[in-house]
Amino acid sequence: MVQTALARFGLAACIATGSAQDAATDPQPARYSFREMAMGCEMRIELYAPSESVAGRWARSAFDRVHQLDAVLSDYRVTSEVSRLPAVASRSVPVGRDLAQTLQRSLRLSRATAGRFDPTTGATSQLWRRARRSGVLPSDSEIDQANACGGFEQIALADDGATLSMCQAGIQLDFGAIGKGLAAQAAIETLRALGAHQAMCAIAGDIACGDPPPDTLGWIVEIACGIPGAPPRQVRLHNQSISTSGDEVQHLDVDGLRHSHIYDPRTGRAVTRRIAATVISPDGAVADALATALCVDGGELLKQQVRLRGEVGAFEAEVVELGTRDPTVAVTIGWESLLVSPPEPAAVDQIESKAASDSSGSPAPPPRSIPPPNRQPSAP
Repeated sequence: MVQTALARFGLAACIATGSAQDAATDPQPARYSFREMAMGCEMRIELYAPSESVAGRWARSAFDRVHQLDAVLSDYRVTSEVSRLPAVASRSVPVGRDLAQTLQRSLRLSRATAGRFDPTTGATSQLWRRARRSGVLPSDSEIDQANACGGFEQIALADDGATLSMCQAGIQLDFGAIGKGLAAQAAIETLRALGAHQAMCAIAGDIACGDPPPDTLGWIVEIACGIPGAPPRQVRLHNQSISTSGDEVQHLDVDGLRHSHIYDPRTGRAVTRRIAATVISPDGAVADALATALCVDGGELLKQQVRLRGEVGAFEAEVVELGTRDPTVAVTIGWESLLVSPPEPAAVDQIESKAASDSSGSPAPPPRSIPPPNRQPSAP
């Protein structure tokens, strides 16, 4: 990813009162860039603000919101709300607002994708994580046993969202296929509420964009899907999110066959063909979850794009699969309209959407600000 100059980033708590007024006092805001560890990987924020101090307060608030979500949703943190859920069947498990809202969105996406995305197969996810660390494939019986502990039909939220029912013992929630997209979107919404409308947030391969930078039509994003021979593509986004999923980094190779970190939640088996998917949506959670689901059997699911739009909202997508010689590319109806043609030369503000690394393989280090090389904002 192209590195940009960093602005000084204070650790003081964000003062929300008056931030929107600050934004209106200077008609020519400067661009500031911030980085911090979040959700086990580097999180990047680009925003336009009237001053360095205002930019720092806004960014601090967005980072804090992502850390707040991680403390609820991460199954790598033993103290998270997800990790503290009981492993036994229960009809009345109290859940907080963030977890309830994430579950509601996840269950809607699980139904829309017919189980190609399913946050309840955490036991299967844990099994494949151990396999990638050890380099040993799990047996069919181990996969079947782990996957029997999941199934989105086995959980339900009360109408008021305050309690969760789990009809089966052993269910483990894993929001790895939706969490970063959801968090990037939440960061943008936090910034927008404070007055930072021209902003971008990137967490690994998940990027959420607000209004375009000044005097531009949008944020330029380079798609790096990791499939050999795939053509370079750029898209220009505003008030949209993008997510790319694939096996470029996270995989287990055994006897010449690549087993992706993406698995079919319906069977527990890892995807073994080279495939990557990129999804653009106004909702970062939708982009993240659909990008994963399209890697399970992209061609079939993509044929259902009209139905999917009716159930999860607007989106565009590209699925690239490595064939016997050259990659094959399938896209939705409106995908081509988002492409930058011809591609623009690499610039300091270019962002990259790519298949995420195994960034959550260990708990995230304590949150900290990355020290800047100087005190100047990056060029507007």
